[in-house]
Amino acid sequence: MSLFRKNKKIEGEIGYFGLQKWWLSDLTKEEQNVILSVYNPLGIGEDSLIQGKISSTSQTVIGLLSGLSGWFKKPEYREIGYKIIKKAEELASDKIPFLDLHFLYQSKIQIYYRNRDNDEFALSSAVEACKQQISISEKAKEAFIKEMGLPLPGHVGYKQLCIIMEKQKNFEEVIRLSKIAKEQGWSGNWDRRIEKCKKKIENIK
Repeated sequence: MSLFRKNKKIEGEIGYFGLQKWWLSDLTKEEQNVILSVYNPLGIGEDSLIQGKISSTSQTVIGLLSGLSGWFKKPEYREIGYKIIKKAEELASDKIPFLDLHFLYQSKIQIYYRNRDNDEFALSSAVEACKQQISISEKAKEAFIKEMGLPLPGHVGYKQLCIIMEKQKNFEEVIRLSKIAKEQGWSGNWDRRIEKCKKKIENIK
């Protein structure tokens, strides 16, 4: 039996954020059912995405979608993950909190990089996502400090782009990125990465 009945009114988080059209038009029936069977953040098996009346929430639509996308990183679910990320990016605006954007781009990095061997566009999309997250790193830093204080956590965008650049033997870029990440205060083994790349440059000469 289908987990989602067409004649049933869509409420829950999808309804609250006005995502009904996206849910019905952009996702196939099979994808809807997969989402409802896999997504279970509270561990109680309730279809909170489409059931239950929500009067208010502190969450944003970007927060919902980026969190939802994290359940669909595996290769067998990646098409769903891509669709969720695409919708979140369509809804992103300058009114969205920077931390929500930070975690959206983090989810995008993780989904696309994980599937770099499955789709030819995935690696370039992961690089793009790294650069998107890096582009708001100063604003995200301010938001982290305001809400949680110091120290700052790791920064997936800087770290992942360094890994990609190192694999491509672009050691100068790794050093540049690592220095910026360190200067901004993001947690990570930046000094070790810098020294390793300096040695690799010396070995090339």
